[in-house]
Amino acid sequence: MNTFPDPPNINQFVDAEARQFARTFELCQEEIKFLEKIHEFYIAVMRGQNVNPSEATLLHLLALIHYNFLFSSTTYARGHLAEACNSARVAIDAALIAAYIIHDRTSQEAYIDRKSPFDKLIRHYKNMIKDQKPLPHSFIPTLIKQHDFFSRYASHADVDSFAYRSEFMENDGMASTRVSYFQIPQNNDYFKHHFLGLLKSFILTLDVFSTYFVDERKVVPASWRENLRAVGRQIENKQAQLIPVAV
Repeated sequence: MNTFPDPPNINQFVDAEARQFARTFELCQEEIKFLEKIHEFYIAVMRGQNVNPSEATLLHLLALIHYNFLFSSTTYARGHLAEACNSARVAIDAALIAAYIIHDRTSQEAYIDRKSPFDKLIRHYKNMIKDQKPLPHSFIPTLIKQHDFFSRYASHADVDSFAYRSEFMENDGMASTRVSYFQIPQNNDYFKHHFLGLLKSFILTLDVFSTYFVDERKVVPASWRENLRAVGRQIENKQAQLIPVAV
């Protein structure tokens, strides 16, 4: 566990991050290949795009998602699970907003003005699911579940935010707890499993835009969506091989 005898200074902290980053890239070579594939899917729909100003919001949301894809991945590689999950949550928020706008382009004004349904969009989606109303995208229930799961680690100082941080020790009848500044599962399968879970969320967030880029604007062929989902299934299969039951 990356613990320090005393609270680390900035140089010690950054040095530990750099060592963990290098270790992740050495340990997670297959996961890094998945990351590179996902990046290629993003590039295919982001490179050189010109849209009507009234649709610029969608590209801004997509850029925000891609930024968090990079930030979440590198943050996790440095050993910070909670912060990586928080970044992924932001990306899911952006995807849920984009799904609604793609379905109803006139709703952009409400989004810009922070009006309904965007002020409480997840609650709005949950009500739609409960009432069995058609959703803007079929992956919305999965994205909401992923958002809720990430929130356990990321949203507040919840007990789950200490996952992989705390180490309980007992010596001569006395107990103490040592807290790490990093969240690094010592079991390599768990470490890879969480990494793959983050990556899968960024496939889901990108798929939300498939209706817009494949069916509406025809920026990429239908095979782009098919291949994107195929990589998602490969990630799910790899997760199941590592840990049969999600943790």
